[in-house]
Amino acid sequence: MKETIINLIENESENTKLDFKLEQYPVEKGNSKKGEFLKDMCAFANLLSKEDKFIIIGVKEENGIAIGFKPIDELHDQASYQQFLNQYIEPEINFEYKEIIHQGNRLAYFRLFTNNKRPYLFKKEYKDTQPKGNQYRIGTGFVRTGTSTRELKRDDFEKIYSERFATKDRSKEIDFKITLGGFKSSELRSTMYRHLQVDVTNLSNTSIDLDVEAQIYNIGGVSAHCTQDVERKIAEDRRDKSLFAYTQYSEKMLPPHLFMDMNVEFKKHAAYSIYEITPKKGTHTALRVKQKGTETDIFNGQITLIFSKPADLKIELIVRSNDFPDGPKTFPFSFSEDETKELLDPWDL
Repeated sequence: MKETIINLIENESENTKLDFKLEQYPVEKGNSKKGEFLKDMCAFANLLSKEDKFIIIGVKEENGIAIGFKPIDELHDQASYQQFLNQYIEPEINFEYKEIIHQGNRLAYFRLFTNNKRPYLFKKEYKDTQPKGNQYRIGTGFVRTGTSTRELKRDDFEKIYSERFATKDRSKEIDFKITLGGFKSSELRSTMYRHLQVDVTNLSNTSIDLDVEAQIYNIGGVSAHCTQDVERKIAEDRRDKSLFAYTQYSEKMLPPHLFMDMNVEFKKHAAYSIYEITPKKGTHTALRVKQKGTETDIFNGQITLIFSKPADLKIELIVRSNDFPDGPKTFPFSFSEDETKELLDPWDL
C-alpha cells in the first residue's frame, strides 16, 4: 500500500478518486470542519467506481498537484473517525486510516474500499455549533465529481440502484485451498519450520480482483512468523559464526533475495497474526485470478509457522472484492492437533 500512496503523491493530480488535504480532519467536539469530514467521506463512498478512493493528509497542493508537505504531529485514531461517521451516515462506510512516512514526512491516508451498499445518506441531522457552519438534513447524500463534491440528484439515485441490482455476488465463484507442509529450501527444511500455502481458484469464466489477508490465531504451541525474517535471522547467525564475520565481506554473505519486496505485510497482534498481500506497483488490487485459473501460494511463501508441540491451528482468510456487493467475506480453515502431529518430528520439538 505504501508504494500505491507514494505513486499517487508523485505521479497523479487530484481527481474523482483522489484528494489532497493539508491537515487532518478534526475530531474534537464543536469544530466546524467535522462536518466537512462527513461530507467528503459520504461523497467518495457514493462514487460509482470499483476502485479504491484515497484522501491523503499532510500534502500541500497547487492546482491539484502535490508541491510539498506539512508533517502530522500526532495521528488521530481511526476508531474516533469511524464512530463519528457511524453516528450520522448509514450504511457503514468501509475505510482505513493509516500513517505513512514519505521523504521524512509523517503523512496519513484514508482508503475507502468495497463500499457497495450505496446510497450512503445522513440518517440524522448534522449542524455545526459555530456560525455559518455546515448543516446537513436527514436523507442528504453527496457524490464526488471531478475534484468537487455535490449533493445527490434523482439521476444519481437511479444510477446507483441500477448498478447495485446488476452486481452479482461472486464470492461463491472462488475456492481456496490451504496446505501445511515443509519448506523446500535448505535453510528452512528443519522440521520445526512449517510452510502454510494458500492457493485460490477462480471457478468462473471472468477474471476477478481480490484483496486477501490471512489471520492466524495465537494458540499455544504454534507461532507465526514472516519467512524472510526467519531466513534473515538464519543467514545472520551463520554469518556471525563464520570467519568473515568482522570483515568487509560480511554483508555480502546475506542472500540477495532476502531484500526483495515479496508484497506481503506481516503484523503481530495479541490474539492473532496478520499476513496481507499488498498491491504491486501500478496496480490497485493485490491479486487478479484469471478465468478458470488458479494462483498458487498467493502469499509468496511468506507464512512460516513454528511449532513447539502439536497444536490446533485456526486460520481465517478475509477477502475483499468489488464483486462482493455485501462486503468482505471470511473463509475459515483449521487443522486439528492430530493433523499437525503427523507433520512434526518429535525429535525436533
